Amino acid sequence: MKPELKRFLYNVWKTLAILLIPLIILTLTLSILINCQWLYEKGFEKYEISQKTGFTPVQLETAASTLISYFNNGEEYIDLQLEKDGIDVTVFKEREILHLKDVKGLILLNYLALGICLLLGGGFFLYLYLKKQAGRVKEAGIVLIQGGMFSLLLLGGIGLIAMLDFQTFFTRLHLLGFSNAFWLLDPAKDYLVMFFPRGFWEDSTLVLGISIGVLAVSLMAGGWLLRKPARSDLPF
Repeated sequence: MKPELKRFLYNVWKTLAILLIPLIILTLTLSILINCQWLYEKGFEKYEISQKTGFTPVQLETAASTLISYFNNGEEYIDLQLEKDGIDVTVFKEREILHLKDVKGLILLNYLALGICLLLGGGFFLYLYLKKQAGRVKEAGIVLIQGGMFSLLLLGGIGLIAMLDFQTFFTRLHLLGFSNAFWLLDPAKDYLVMFFPRGFWEDSTLVLGISIGVLAVSLMAGGWLLRKPARSDLPF
């Protein structure tokens, strides 16, 4: 391969790695929070879901673990049964079940996107490692710094939009993510909305933003350390 073409392809891959870093941070953070039962339970406690629904805190813990399990198993539809007034009841109605199926599809898409981004972005850093050249250490550091900065600007901008008008942001996000109206539920009748009121999503978005910021800054700090390593400590 000609050196000019090789250099061009390298620069394309480098640029792609920088652009993929925000996607890696976002999809990774989403994957962690989706599976964080503590986040669900803190929301139940803060918004007094037990008092509003009649389910005990233990039952709500079961609901949270069932949802997390459903998002990660091969079942097409969720079946959540809880006891209320001495009888077992099916918690979610058909409309809620269909919406959760759509949500699961997006979660699986998020997992897939994370895997692809890690493969492509991680492949670039693996390439730098295999080259075992001193200059590649600095190159890796620069990519991490630029990717971290791009993440803060891009994802921080989206976060700012969400903070300014969360309801509009939340609605448009649903219009973009779902091709049907199953997500339009009744907060007075549908447990899915009772379990996760607007405040829960505002808090979760804040946690997501903080987590993204921490990851981005950590990458930038790591990149800064890689820029000027001692020659005797070169990892590549």
